[in-house]
Amino acid sequence: MVARRIYHPFVHLFIVGTLLAIALLVAACTANGDPRQPPATGVASANGALTVRAFEWGFEPETIVLQRDEEVRIVLDNDGEILHNLKIDGLEAELIESRSTGPLTGDEDQLFVGADDGQQGTLIFVPQQSGEFTFYCTLERHRQLGMEGTLIVE
Repeated sequence: MVARRIYHPFVHLFIVGTLLAIALLVAACTANGDPRQPPATGVASANGALTVRAFEWGFEPETIVLQRDEEVRIVLDNDGEILHNLKIDGLEAELIESRSTGPLTGDEDQLFVGADDGQQGTLIFVPQQSGEFTFYCTLERHRQLGMEGTLIVE
């Protein structure tokens, strides 16, 4: 005699529902609640220092908030595997120092800093106007791939 299994019609529904609930729980625990992720907005500290991490294909933080007429030191920390840079367009500022690593340098009085892979570059300046500006990587297609952010001067 062969034993025959009898399934209740709701067993399959229960299993699918349980798997869906587990998947949603895992997604909720990993999205935006990950304590390892840095804040989306970077604000210069009291001494004006701020680290911006460059990687393939973005910046962290994506938004930077600075104060008008206060000196800021941006350290570009290249976590990527290739050369990256950071350029700020349209902001009137007093450029104090731009110290890049790797082969790239900006034009005189340009808010620009480059960093070879695994290296850091430093940009020190005083923003002299308020507003919203764009910073980005100038290397071919890097900006189009997501290496762009917003700089706000209050």
